[in-house]
Amino acid sequence: MKKIIAFSDCDGTLLFDDYKFSDYTIITVKNIYENGSYLIPITARTLKNLKNIAKQLKIDELGGIIAGNNGAQIFDFKTGKYILNKIVDKNIIDEIFDLYYTEADEEKECKVNFTSEEIVYSFGESENTKKWAKIMEQQFKVISNSNEIVEDIVSISIITKKGTDLETYLHHFNKIKAKYGSDYRIDNYHNRVISIAPKDIDKGYAVEIINNYLNSSGPYETYGFGDSYNDFPLIAAVDYGIAMKNALDELKETAYDITEYPNYQDGVARYINDKIFKK
Repeated sequence: MKKIIAFSDCDGTLLFDDYKFSDYTIITVKNIYENGSYLIPITARTLKNLKNIAKQLKIDELGGIIAGNNGAQIFDFKTGKYILNKIVDKNIIDEIFDLYYTEADEEKECKVNFTSEEIVYSFGESENTKKWAKIMEQQFKVISNSNEIVEDIVSISIITKKGTDLETYLHHFNKIKAKYGSDYRIDNYHNRVISIAPKDIDKGYAVEIINNYLNSSGPYETYGFGDSYNDFPLIAAVDYGIAMKNALDELKETAYDITEYPNYQDGVARYINDKIFKK
């Protein structure tokens, strides 16, 4: 059998909608590694949370690689060391905090979340952010001063109020892009969220780093599986970019192929078994 690296997003892709894996997917991952190939989860989830997800797939025992925070943290279980570990500088944390923080909730044009491996620091209460913090196995902490942020921050999210018009959102986005775009990666999500991450970081950059890291034991054919906006760089960086059946239409239009089954029917594992290893 040929050797491959299958890079896969987690939510909406490799994971079922209940955030679990089927036995079929777990067995498929084992077979991939025993073939001398890799399945590498590459996700927006924190590395801490991703390590626990990877353990469900036995990737830790198989000596695999994982990439969290959209590729800012890449970890090799075989060596127990980081391949890449990038964080946001303290200066920008203080600046963003001072730029957007007010004590009165009704005066806040935007809410800001500062995400670390262990804690999501936020300007105010948010049930949705709390829900995701719980899923990611993080604490949720409301803060009123940037000095309360005591952990390394891997990303910052500036979230405009619900119902904010596009012109107002773009005002905030363009302001952040102009001020920090030369030193940080600035992304737009759903015309409501502005993401600030370390320079050059995205899933495509992670693919490049991992390919270079594994080059001595290659060559591999590379495949990438995804379903959403942050998967465009992943799809573009691999030899064969595969969109999930349940993916965004825009991602399907740019992909090499589309899975026959959605994430909740083992779309990734079925594609690997039926279309890659049977070639």
